[in-house]
Formats: sequence, structure tokens, C-alpha cells
Amino acid sequence: MAAQVLELGNHVRMVALQFNASKSAFIPTALRHWLINAGRETPEKRVIRKSPPVAGVKVIEETERCLLRDLPKEIEAAGYELVDVLYEERIDVKDPTGRRTYHMVRFLFARHEFAEVSEDFKTVRNTAHDALRHICESAFWRVRAFVNPFYKDGEDVAGFNAASINMEVRVPLFQNDGSPVLERRKDEHGKKVGDPLPLKPDYSLRIEDGAVRLMTV
Repeated sequence: MAAQVLELGNHVRMVALQFNASKSAFIPTALRHWLINAGRETPEKRVIRKSPPVAGVKVIEETERCLLRDLPKEIEAAGYELVDVLYEERIDVKDPTGRRTYHMVRFLFARHEFAEVSEDFKTVRNTAHDALRHICESAFWRVRAFVNPFYKDGEDVAGFNAASINMEVRVPLFQNDGSPVLERRKDEHGKKVGDPLPLKPDYSLRIEDGAVRLMTV
């Protein structure tokens, strides 16, 4: 597999970790209660969101069954600080009736030297940290990542970028009672063999040497 790397550094002023799922239950209750007033996307807002943006560059291709366990602590060790969490119940574009929705929660990290945290968010930042760790530790995800232009007050800031790491297709690791989800492994011919074992990731998303790296497990 070709190297898939998202380089970080002073030029990447913001990193967004965005999670999409069909149900909101993947968001821990304490954070979900704080986010509940965010509301639902309207058709008009969806049109604006889907308007052609300035093109970003995809640096990590869609990759299934990825482990994110170490990502929250490693992104902070790389020089970024959690400054906000955004939530929206969005319209699923695959449903022509517009009735089906999915749930988006986005954790925004800014480089320490540019970090600005609202007084409102300061009251729940520890809760948001705990929620992010739970989301990353309780499931595998399909991941993809982009490097985009960085905007401030609607203006493109030359020399700076924003990174977006997107997660979809959640694979829960635990049952409702807390017991691990089990599966039988497959041999080289695709045949299931042996006893059921806890799920094993195919890849891991880590931050090493100043870059987000997709690694085989």
C-alpha cells in the first residue's frame, strides 16, 4: 500500500475530526445533552453546504476498519488544542425524499498559538475530551483525510491550511452489555476458521514524526 500521510506543522492551523453515523447513540450522553440544541439541517442549509468549495487535496484514501485509539492524545502531543465541538443532524443525500438523516459531530483542534476557546465551551471541554476518547476507543471507522485552504472571517489566509479527518462506517467493538463483539477469522481462501474472537483492526491511524499516518496492523 502506498504511503498515506497527512503532514502537520505550523502551516496547519486547524484539524477537524468529523464523525458521521446513522444514529446519535455513538455520541456519549453527557456531550449529547450539551449539543442537543444544535438542531437539524434544513434543505436550504444543505444546498449551501454542498455548494462547490475551494478544492482540497485528499491525502488519505477511504480505508475501512481503522483503529483510532491513540489519536486524541497524539493530536494534542503534536501541538493542537481542542477548541470546539459542532453537531448537526444532517439530511442524507442518498434519500430522495429528504426524510432520512444522519448525525455529524466535529471536534475542532487549533494549534496552541492560535487557540481561542469560548467561555461556554470551557465548561464542557473535559466532557468533550472524554467523549472523543470513548468514540475512538469503542469502534473502528472508515477514515479519509484532506488538506484544505484555511479561512478566517471568510477570507483565505495565504500560507496556512486546515486538515479534515473524516470518519464514517462505524464498526462497534462492544455489545450493549459491555462485552466485546466477536467474529471468526478468515483463512487465505476467505473461509471462516477457529472460534469467535474480539474484532481486530486492519489499520491504525497514528501521529508520528509530525504527521498523521495510516498504518497496517
